[in-house]
Amino acid sequence: MRTSVRRVAVTLAAVLPGLAVVAGIQAATFPEKPITLVVHASAGGGSDIFARTLAAAFEKEKILPQPIVVENKPGGSGAIAFAYVGGKKNDPYFLLTAVTSFLTTPILRKSQVEYKDFTPIANFAFDEYMVIVKADSKYKSMKDIVSDAKASPKKLTVGGTQLGSSDSICAYLIEKAAEIQLNYVVFNSGGEVNAALMGGHIDIAVANPGEALELSKANKVRTLGVFSEKRLVGAPDVPTLKEQGLDAIYVQNRGLVAPGGIPGDARKVLEQAMLKYTKTDIYKKYIKENMLSEAWMDGPTFGKWLDAENARYHEVLKAMGLLK
Repeated sequence: MRTSVRRVAVTLAAVLPGLAVVAGIQAATFPEKPITLVVHASAGGGSDIFARTLAAAFEKEKILPQPIVVENKPGGSGAIAFAYVGGKKNDPYFLLTAVTSFLTTPILRKSQVEYKDFTPIANFAFDEYMVIVKADSKYKSMKDIVSDAKASPKKLTVGGTQLGSSDSICAYLIEKAAEIQLNYVVFNSGGEVNAALMGGHIDIAVANPGEALELSKANKVRTLGVFSEKRLVGAPDVPTLKEQGLDAIYVQNRGLVAPGGIPGDARKVLEQAMLKYTKTDIYKKYIKENMLSEAWMDGPTFGKWLDAENARYHEVLKAMGLLK
């Protein structure tokens, strides 16, 4: 009997250190190191501002015990960043900005990395795009645009970035709703589009609300309409396209995803932290200054929304002639 007890004691002595290590790992709280937030676009753009505002708020409010570090990986309409973060499967220490291109780039490029390869964390807000013209333009309303475009198909020029981008989709929605044809001119960046508009080289441009209103305040542009269901709180004088007889509604989301396969408890920590961020003054100021519409979705809800949007973009891009 004593021998058996002694054997058990020896066995426990050998096993307990290992159990302690396992227990220590399980007890460890996520995150134990900085989290990298990868931005799919260059510094200074809307997604970069979104990411850096979030990171600054997390640092100031100590929302997590570790900081969020922003890293820009532009290129390929987001494809470079998507492939990079998509390759970090099971690793909860990476996040990725997810806007329209998160869905459209894989569809257009038939990339091996698509939205299903990621874990939805949260969606925060929507951008409702606006149609703008130069301040001294002869166009005073969307009715003027439609009238001219019907009289001279493909004569009116609308500037934007690559085909399949948010602004090109917006231009297509106007064409479809008004049964007109515009001449879509491709530029390398939103900055180039605005410069072309200011220089009188294009007739129309599509911009996010914050950008459009900043240019409007500087008396550089006239805002003709917004792609939303109702007028924006921060721009009550700007009519919707729908009010002007055009059934063209479009939003760009601002969300975050993580690599596929991350632990469920880590996903929950991230989701709860993001919800806490939306309660901060920094976030509320960001929403107001950039004329965004709050559109919080938790991970599962965001995932279902992405499913529906992915199906819609397949239809729209096919109708635009960008998919076979």
